[in-house]
Amino acid sequence: MCGMEKIIACQISYVPVITDRIDEKVEKILSLIENSGLEWNTGLFATEIKGPKTLIFSLIQEIFEGAEEEGQFVLEIKLSNICGC
Repeated sequence: MCGMEKIIACQISYVPVITDRIDEKVEKILSLIENSGLEWNTGLFATEIKGPKTLIFSLIQEIFEGAEEEGQFVLEIKLSNICGC
């Protein structure tokens, strides 16, 4: 994977606001990440994702659009091109 395209790391936190369905909305976003085919690991406050730059940015757009369908939210994203690859 490293030789073909630049690998980056992403840490993302999704927080739905003004809702009583927090768990359901978070699960929807997590399913987008799980189905992305990228390497990921969910922690207590964020999910770390690692993969080709174009796929990470595509997933971020998909997450944003999916979250937008669910209502108001905060999406915190950290990106790094230093991932040990």
